[in-house]
Amino acid sequence: MCAMTDTLRIETGWRLRRDWHALPLLRRVAAFVAQAEGFRSGTLSVSVVGRRAMSALHHRSLGLAEPTDVLAFDYGTARRRAVLDGEVILCADVALQRARHLAKKHSRRPLTERSLMKTARAEMALYLTHGILHLAGYDDQTPRQFQRMHSREDELLCALGLGPLFSASD
Repeated sequence: MCAMTDTLRIETGWRLRRDWHALPLLRRVAAFVAQAEGFRSGTLSVSVVGRRAMSALHHRSLGLAEPTDVLAFDYGTARRRAVLDGEVILCADVALQRARHLAKKHSRRPLTERSLMKTARAEMALYLTHGILHLAGYDDQTPRQFQRMHSREDELLCALGLGPLFSASD
């Protein structure tokens, strides 16, 4: 599927057997975050993969043979020209694992499939926001960078009506 904002093309792909119905939310998040960061043109590819695929990508790109929540690849983003060209890959299995952890930690009620999927979709929205912010030039290597980046994530996700997902996660 594809969404367009001005001349910013957002391509999305679901690479799993089970459909979580997350792509409409992810397209909305991608368009909003890209525009909020000043991007007006280019192509952003967003893919959702499972644990095995993410582990392989993580190993090839960073030498770590384990799954991670999100990987972002910059293919020529030029912030000064408002051009976003990159790819963000999200791991559904990591989001689901995190959703289960959060549900056990914060919920007094029994976990339902519906609430679990809602939380997992929100986690993927957080991961996507994080990936786009990396493409926009944010980093999280130092404590100051970490705070700046994650504060911006929560600001954007609150503006989308999803709440402060990073600060609420622990």
